[in-house]
Order: sequence, then C-alpha cells, then structure tokens
Amino acid sequence: MKTNILVRMTLVVSLGLGILLPVRADEPLVLDIQPRLVGIDIGIGYRGITMLPGLQTTFWGYIGMGYENEHYYRDSAGNLLSSGEIGPHGAQLNADPNVNRIEDAWRAGIDQGILWNPRTHTNLLEAFGFYIGRYDLNKPASDSLLAVVPISILPDRDELFLNSVQLGLGYDDLLPDKKHKTKDGISAEVSAEWGPGFLFNSIMGSSDFLRFNGNFRWFHRVYDADPDSTLNSLSVYFGEYFSADYAVGLNGTRVPLAIRQSFGGRDQNVGLGDSVRGVDKGAYDTNLKAVNNIELRVNLPALWFQDLVPGLLVYFDTGFYDQVGEPGISSPSPGLVATTGVGAYIDVFDLGYILMYVEYRLDAPNAAGERFRPFVFEFGLRF
Repeated sequence: MKTNILVRMTLVVSLGLGILLPVRADEPLVLDIQPRLVGIDIGIGYRGITMLPGLQTTFWGYIGMGYENEHYYRDSAGNLLSSGEIGPHGAQLNADPNVNRIEDAWRAGIDQGILWNPRTHTNLLEAFGFYIGRYDLNKPASDSLLAVVPISILPDRDELFLNSVQLGLGYDDLLPDKKHKTKDGISAEVSAEWGPGFLFNSIMGSSDFLRFNGNFRWFHRVYDADPDSTLNSLSVYFGEYFSADYAVGLNGTRVPLAIRQSFGGRDQNVGLGDSVRGVDKGAYDTNLKAVNNIELRVNLPALWFQDLVPGLLVYFDTGFYDQVGEPGISSPSPGLVATTGVGAYIDVFDLGYILMYVEYRLDAPNAAGERFRPFVFEFGLRF
C-alpha cells in the first residue's frame, strides 16, 4: 500500500511540474527536472552566453532534496552479506537492511561544446566541470545492519557532508524519434571526481577520495511499422548501457558509502545493487564495480495521443564487483551478478515513464533468499 501511494505521489508531482518542461532550443533557459519518490531535483541551465562560436555553452545550477529508503548489506565487521544470510534460514534472521535517509544535494558547473553535431543539433563533443555537494542524514532503526557498524569502519554511518569537484568529457550522437519513441546512435562519457579532505569533508563523516567513471550508451532502431505516421503503430529498438567505476581513498581515508553505492558521472546513478535489476538495492557497495544493461524495447500503438505510448521490454543485466586497496574494509573476492526479466511501461506525454518489472536473479539468491521478484514498480526507464 505504501509503495502504491508513493508511486501516485511521484506521478502527480511529475505531471504538475511537466508544464515547465517544454523549452525551445533557442531560449536561454533550460530546465532539468528529476522527480524522486519523495522529493525532487531541479536543474536550471543558462545558454545566453556562447564562449566558442558555433558551439553551445550551458551554465548549470542544481538543487534537490528527498526522503529516501536506502539499504545497507554488510555485517558489523564490514563483510558483504552472503546469499540467504538474512533469509528464513540465514545466520542473521532478524537483521534489517533498511535505512531511512534525508538527503540534500546541490551542484553547479558548465558544459562547453568542443565539436558540433549537425545530425542532432547538439554538441557532439563537450567538456564539463562541476562542483558537487551533498548532505546525508541516516536514520536507521536501532537493530538495523547499519546501526551496529562501528564508526571506525564506516565514518559516515550517521551523517555525511561531502564536497567534490568533477571534470570530464562527453560525446553525444543519440538521435531520438519523438513521434515513435525510439532512439538511434551512441553517447559516452569519462570523468574524474575529487573529494579532498580539506574541502570541508571532515565536518561530518570523513572523506578524501578520487573516483574515475566511464559510461557508454548505444541504441539501434530495429523496426518501425509505419515510419511516416504521426502516431506510433509499432516500433522496436535495442539499447545497451555500460558503466565502470573505481574510487580510491586517499591518505588512509575510506571511500564514503554514498560513493561506493553509486556510479559517477554527470548523472550519478544508483550502485551495483539495483543498477542490476533484481539485485538488492544498495548491495555490493564496493569501490570497484561495473554494470552492463541490455534491453529490447517494443513500443505499442499510441493511445489516442502521440505522446501516450505503452510498451514492453525484455532485459539482461550483468555486474562485477571487487574491493581494491581500501584500508580497514573487508576485501571480498571479486564476483559477478546476473539477472533477467520483462517489463511493461507507458510514456506519459513525454513527462516520464511508469514501469512494472518482473525480475529474476540468475547467479544466486539475494540476501533474503529470494531470486524472483514480481510487480516491481519504477518511474523512468533505466537508461
């Protein structure tokens, strides 16, 4: 019941804010609105100044906040939980991985074009630089897995104030078909993020790290039953997403949990657990990780309007994890995870996607002992 209420809240907020989204390409202000289940991130970009002729310059400012239900899947010694360990026959039957987190996030920076793409009318190659800040306040139950971890193992167990700077390069040759809801082309990004201790990162928690990330997206149109039609009748496209992430603690400091539980880049995504669908969210929070998502998406006939399009997808996800060179943290052997499943979705007037997944983990059961998860609801396509 609670999940259904949150999904409805998200949809209402998203639809309400959707009136702000349509912005012409020649206007100086652009908006990037990313709803959460409880909360929102809002970005405002300014394109009124061009620093290089014929190329796009965007100055960005973001602010966001949310009340998140997060998870922690390690024991009190810092070891990753094994399959079934908190299940009905596990060694920690009553352990609770849930953590309620109040999160504030902000960032500011610039995207600067280097090469222009006449096919997509956007920057083909661009450089970017951002300052990133966040504050996390964890509110675990007294008997949860996070609450019993010593501060010596996890300095940011209770709260985290984190500041970092990020530099990178992005490549974009993705061409969307807004009428038939397909994509074709590739995009890629590489970045480095530095969270030095002297940047006020010892006020709450303790952070001093470097993170390197690379990600890649590829889409290919497979079939369009009526490419000249205003309304989609049937279209099929293939997509793949890959991301690799490595973070290293500096000066004997551990990598923050928020970094281990996420992939870097401009659009920082959830970590290996949940990037691989069907794997416990927040699990495998190691400082070296990679994910590969493969999907075949089928857009069904539009429902009366061009931008009200249902669809089906089938996916296969894989992931890799390892703990490398991090002091004071147990170092599990490297491992692989794999899942598959199907989903149904609807594009609601280009404001967002509502999805329902059926997920199955292939390599091993999750920490609670299950492999199969029906009726998993999400908002937004995975990539």
